[in-house]
Amino acid sequence: MNRKQKQVRAFSMIATFLMIFSLIAPGLAGAETSGNNSASAERGAVEVTTAASGSTDQARTKARKKGTYLIQMALDPVVTYDGGVKGLKPTRPHKGSKMNPAAQEVEDYAEHLRGRQRAALTKVNGGSPIYNYVYTYNGFTAQLTGDQATKLAEQPEVLAVHEDVLHEINTASTPSFLGLDDEDGLWEHLGGPNGGRKVPGAGEDIVIGVIDSGIWPEASSFSDRDENGKRTYLGRPKDSRGTCASAETVGDDSWDANLCNSKLVTAQYFNAGWGGNDVLKETRPWEFLSPRDYNGHGTHTASTAAGNHGVDVTGPAEVFGEISGIAPRARIAAYKALWSTEDGSTANGYTSDLLAAIESAVADGVDVINYSVSGTSTDFLDPVEVAFLNAANVGVFVSASAGNSGPSTSTVAHPSPWVTTVAAGTHNRVTTGTVTLGNGKSYTGASAAASAVGPVPLISGRDAALDGANKNLAARCYADIDNGGKPVLDPAKVEGNIVLCERGGSTARINKSLAVADAGGVGMILVNAYENTLNSDFHAVPTLHLADSALAELKAYAATNGATATISAARIEDGAEAPYIAEFSSRGPLVAGGGDVLKPDLIAPGQDILAAVAPPGQGGMEYNLMSGTSMSAPHVAGLAALLRDLHPDWSPMMIKSALMTTGSNVLDGDANDPSVTFGQGAGHVQPNDATDPGLVYESNAEDWLAFLCGSTQGVDEAVCDNLKQSGHSLDPSDMNTPSIAIGLLDGTQTVTRTVTNVGETKATYTASVTGLKGVDVKVEPSTLTIEPGKSASFSVTFTLTDAEEFTYNGGQLSWADGTHTVRSPIVLRARQAGDEEWAARYDGERGQFGTSKDSGEELLLHPEGKRVYMNGTSAPPVAGGLVTDILTAAYDPDSGEELWSVQWDGSEGGSDEPGGFGMSPDGDTLYIAGTSGGDAVLMALNGATGEELWQVRQDGPGAASDVLKDIVVSPDGSTLYVTGYSNMGGTQLDYATAAYDAATGAQRWLSYYDDEVEGTDDARAIAVSADGGTVVITGQSAGEGTGLTDWGTVAYDAATGKQIWDVLHNGSQGRIDVADSVAIVGDTVIVAGAVSNLNAQTDWHTVGYDLATGEQRWVSEYGGSGTDVPRAVAPTPDASTVVVTGNVDGTNMDYATIAYDVATGEELWVSVHNGTANGLDIAWDVTVTEDGTRAVVTGESTDTATRSDYFTIAYDLENGEKVWSAAYDATAAPDGASAVAVDARKRVFVTGSSNSSLDKEFGLDSNFDAATVAYLEPLE
Repeated sequence: MNRKQKQVRAFSMIATFLMIFSLIAPGLAGAETSGNNSASAERGAVEVTTAASGSTDQARTKARKKGTYLIQMALDPVVTYDGGVKGLKPTRPHKGSKMNPAAQEVEDYAEHLRGRQRAALTKVNGGSPIYNYVYTYNGFTAQLTGDQATKLAEQPEVLAVHEDVLHEINTASTPSFLGLDDEDGLWEHLGGPNGGRKVPGAGEDIVIGVIDSGIWPEASSFSDRDENGKRTYLGRPKDSRGTCASAETVGDDSWDANLCNSKLVTAQYFNAGWGGNDVLKETRPWEFLSPRDYNGHGTHTASTAAGNHGVDVTGPAEVFGEISGIAPRARIAAYKALWSTEDGSTANGYTSDLLAAIESAVADGVDVINYSVSGTSTDFLDPVEVAFLNAANVGVFVSASAGNSGPSTSTVAHPSPWVTTVAAGTHNRVTTGTVTLGNGKSYTGASAAASAVGPVPLISGRDAALDGANKNLAARCYADIDNGGKPVLDPAKVEGNIVLCERGGSTARINKSLAVADAGGVGMILVNAYENTLNSDFHAVPTLHLADSALAELKAYAATNGATATISAARIEDGAEAPYIAEFSSRGPLVAGGGDVLKPDLIAPGQDILAAVAPPGQGGMEYNLMSGTSMSAPHVAGLAALLRDLHPDWSPMMIKSALMTTGSNVLDGDANDPSVTFGQGAGHVQPNDATDPGLVYESNAEDWLAFLCGSTQGVDEAVCDNLKQSGHSLDPSDMNTPSIAIGLLDGTQTVTRTVTNVGETKATYTASVTGLKGVDVKVEPSTLTIEPGKSASFSVTFTLTDAEEFTYNGGQLSWADGTHTVRSPIVLRARQAGDEEWAARYDGERGQFGTSKDSGEELLLHPEGKRVYMNGTSAPPVAGGLVTDILTAAYDPDSGEELWSVQWDGSEGGSDEPGGFGMSPDGDTLYIAGTSGGDAVLMALNGATGEELWQVRQDGPGAASDVLKDIVVSPDGSTLYVTGYSNMGGTQLDYATAAYDAATGAQRWLSYYDDEVEGTDDARAIAVSADGGTVVITGQSAGEGTGLTDWGTVAYDAATGKQIWDVLHNGSQGRIDVADSVAIVGDTVIVAGAVSNLNAQTDWHTVGYDLATGEQRWVSEYGGSGTDVPRAVAPTPDASTVVVTGNVDGTNMDYATIAYDVATGEELWVSVHNGTANGLDIAWDVTVTEDGTRAVVTGESTDTATRSDYFTIAYDLENGEKVWSAAYDATAAPDGASAVAVDARKRVFVTGSSNSSLDKEFGLDSNFDAATVAYLEPLE
């Protein structure tokens, strides 16, 4: 049947609640992977056909298996409900008010939502919900089978079904560094850091909700009494409604309600996503089944944000003196939703639990949320991001960590403009130490060593390995707890020595020193193996941490006889230059939004932060140094609490704006350098200046919704039209943020902003702009005179003036009145040669069981330039995810507008796969060959409408599948020729080639090819001669005596199907040889493919055969010692040259494109492309322009260790020199192009599969679209 599956974009929003349509697949947040693009991994090797499949059983198994699912319902949650349900009053809080869960109207509406949730679950016999969400998110979590989840998703009241996801943490002198204790500083403005029951202090009665790994309530940072036991805090703050878990509500004896106090006002825990207390008791028996923190991360973030002032540090960190939270008089509400590993190296939790914690925090009346947890980098409609939108809409400020994936670009998480995303920087207190070698050379690095050691012998971990131990693990000084209980260091070699250990591996830094201590070592020199941060950790032995630049010299010295070393005791210095961007801190440009949003928003201290911790997960210590954006986020949460205390009428976005526009630049480089901006955002927080910013950039839920209209496909068009008619811009660059970002500046673009005067007097501000070389900037008006409390709007027009190409350009816009300077960072990317003119994305079925996976595989161009035709696959989101449909679409070549699309499901829920794409000479009829339900299928479509004209099936003699792999149309358009394989019974496959009447689909002839050896004969490609008389196919064929396969090339009479000749091409006996491409160029047949030799190498072969006889004219071999595979061939119009492209083993895998003389096989030129990440680069297709001047190649090229882009290159056909190249990267997620076509006007079109929702922290490939891209001008 034909079906056009339209996207579900129901966004029936009564107030501002946002509906999510993205499936979140299971994954571990924060874990770096070596490659998320499964397509690359599969397609990078030679494909060998087999005759077995078990996908149906796998799908059935998954459909029956139970898992935890998060279900989103259609009605608004409490905080956004404005009425509309009969008999239920509105519950949306008035501006400046908090939601009261105990209010009758809230209780009534919340119970209504729960009732609808229960009813939906009952319809699928789903049992009881694990969680009901009603306040910031309307939905529930439940244990369901795949079948139940699918049926639930079909209910009209259900918007989306998500599989639960595991999230991970993003792992002092900073108050003074920030100037909080300055004379006339922010603390002083708020009554000082101490306060009391009668005298309010800094942050008094502001409640910070910390969603993390729990809290250690005995820490002095959370006491409500002084050293004499006198209470120093009044009772619960007004509108704070949180409760404390009791001994009766926890799962063990680790907690009692008396552990909460007037400082720690709320403590709850959430683990239903794991299966509850019973499951955690079994899987993580060391954990506390209560709000009590085992890991230490939650205690650290809570005490950083709001720990008491003047707390004496004990233990190894005692030398540092006292610590204080940023908002020392704020109250703390602790929500444990992350659960620790036994060694305390990390903690993680599921979306369901984290969402429940957010719900509780908002219901409890917190003013600020600190969220030092990993998150999406691509999806504004992620459930957590949506919950935060609704939280911000009722006045809750959200500070979220930017992520620890730096210094790589496009790694920043938490993309939403209603969240304040915080990067991590250094601060001015450092602890350093020195190691002096026996040769007199010294090195200085980070250290917290309490005492000196040495001189003693120095040995490298690699040289200290136990017999039989992995030397790579020994070089990294793996502890036995990280190696299955097996030590790697030999005590006989280590005892009494200092050990040189390399950073890296899946073992924590402090565990390396533990391994040294366990083996009898007395000191450790820890050296980075690559560029990374230096950390002053508390180690088991005196330790010095050095940069990677010292590694080679230290390894060489340690290998000499009599090598010795002396490690000094640490020195504490408070005058270090700061701030710099921490090496680990994630950077922009932002993946989501196409570059039209700047993230991170700002930067705060996050390296070597001293705070309270939980002793169980921190080696018994009560205070420890930690580094990460997890540490910078609570700094901003604390500052937000102080500003809320000072300005209770300020909204979360006003607070965010004040912190951003008053920030200072880091010391990494020129503030106008975009690489600096992508690390620091608007700059380093300066809280004293933020108290009086002059102007602020405010936004609200309507603004955020308009932003989502322009940046996502999740909002109903009618809602977006209404917003536009009411004056809202839908351009994401117009979002009223204190920063300006333009992802692609094509000539000229104007953005608008509105500022509000929060000063006490009327003021006149004048605009100035710095940076932005090669761009003309015009601010209108250039002066603003604004009364207190009033607002004014302005526009900024950017015009390219300089032809110099650049990737990104940076600058700053400042408004100054003589007292205030209100500064906004600017980043923009100018259009340049090779940029796409348009990109059309086919995104199949959504809003049910996740999202489809769609891929463009082939392209055809209407000869008169009327349409661009794309053919590929779409995998609907069904339980198991193992079925595909054939996808065909037509686009306007000038605009990319979709003219029509057809998603064809011919097997009633089974898989349908395209195998070939053909077009009539007039361009008005399309032909698709493929496989449907085990049969070969061929169909014709009307090119103007997509209407099916006819369809035929071909079922071979055997019971198993028959597959078509390629199609070609006769030169006169009367006949279609298809090839593939048929199952002849058992495991025997034969070439199957057939001719069909192009007008009716009537079969004219069918020929099988089976050489003398039974086995796999799999035809891959077909070509027809220019006179229409001969058809040639090629593929893999079981050759006599080879044991596996050879190339098999066969020629048929095009009129009768009678075989004319056949020839085998064998690389080495007993190896796999596969031909994938064929072209007939004049009287020569060109075949390209891969052969395997006895050294287990795969070589690139191109062979020329005589068209009339099949006699081999020439063979050309190309490649080195690895895997070299040609993928596609394209002859020049004059038939003198053929261009072959594919991949060769280079730095990893590189594009290779070769031009051959058709007559002799001589290589005319070779061009190799290695991507920026030295990773997997595979060219999949090549075409030649009609005038014979360019060869255009496309494929996938890695830009980081885990991501790939479409990468298209135009070569000069005369010499192979690159003329231009273009990368298409939709969201910094895996993208791979499959096909390229060029029309008579030299317009280049590329199609493939592009991921629009990869979350790098999670390692998820969640939404692949079939993306077709046009480059309309680069060849001119």
